[in-house]
Amino acid sequence: MLPLSLALVLSASPTLSLRARVDGQPPAPGWVYAREGQRVVLEAAVTGATPTSFAWFKLEPTVESVDNTQPSFHFVSIPYEAIELERCRDQPRCEADVTPTRLKATHPGLGTMAFQVKATLPGGKELASPGLEAQVSGGLSRQVMRVTFRQSDSYLGYLTELFNTPYIFGSAGEGAKNQSDLLIGSDCADLAVYGRRRMGRRAEYTSSFGIDRQAPLVAAAVAQSDAGVALDAQGRPITAARPGDLLHFPGSRHVAVLYEDREPKGVLDANDLMLHTCWAPPTIEPVGASSCASFPWRILRFPDAR
Repeated sequence: MLPLSLALVLSASPTLSLRARVDGQPPAPGWVYAREGQRVVLEAAVTGATPTSFAWFKLEPTVESVDNTQPSFHFVSIPYEAIELERCRDQPRCEADVTPTRLKATHPGLGTMAFQVKATLPGGKELASPGLEAQVSGGLSRQVMRVTFRQSDSYLGYLTELFNTPYIFGSAGEGAKNQSDLLIGSDCADLAVYGRRRMGRRAEYTSSFGIDRQAPLVAAAVAQSDAGVALDAQGRPITAARPGDLLHFPGSRHVAVLYEDREPKGVLDANDLMLHTCWAPPTIEPVGASSCASFPWRILRFPDAR
């Protein structure tokens, strides 16, 4: 047992914890998974002292992609930078904003961001919530506060939670220890699986080689017309694809998710939008605009997709 005098000193030591209010609810510890339009306010809870000042920081990745596979598998350390939120300086509360400043925002207001707060006490002592020093599997650990905003409660909506995170070729980790579940980043196949897991569906992280064991083949396009319409082996337009289906490009070892059917409506074509990550953070772009798309195009679908 600790001597009574030491125990008293330790019990009286100032502490700092980081909590969050969502839409005015009571503050709670832990990561925040919010929907677009909700208001998330972070709060610095200090016990045992009255701080003289506060400083708030976004902890942002500074690279678009890393490769875990070269020269052999290992978790590559993602570089981060602490960016002070000057609008929140000396305030015990700070409204969370996940729009990045170091990477290009796919959709301002959507995606993931890590936060840290520091409090200066009388006499100059500083307290800090976990920050850049708290790392695991190449990225920030679960100790570091995350706030993520998704577009909706649909499969496509949950995928937007990984906006603002880097592409990780060979992202890895079992189940909840996967870099995707840790909101560190993902490769193309793990991004597709992440949305399923967030919906509460049973889904195991896999690769572009194994994704069709979870999402069977619906149709295949082997060519495209002059207008960019995907054609099957008989030269017929692909009409079976729908938003939420996976677009599998075995030639480039890539997986994307069909996001929106654009003109011409009712057929899969190069103008349709896909949500994917390929050597850059997750983004939404036309199928034909990405160098990661290659023929043949295989359309896969999770059995209970909706």
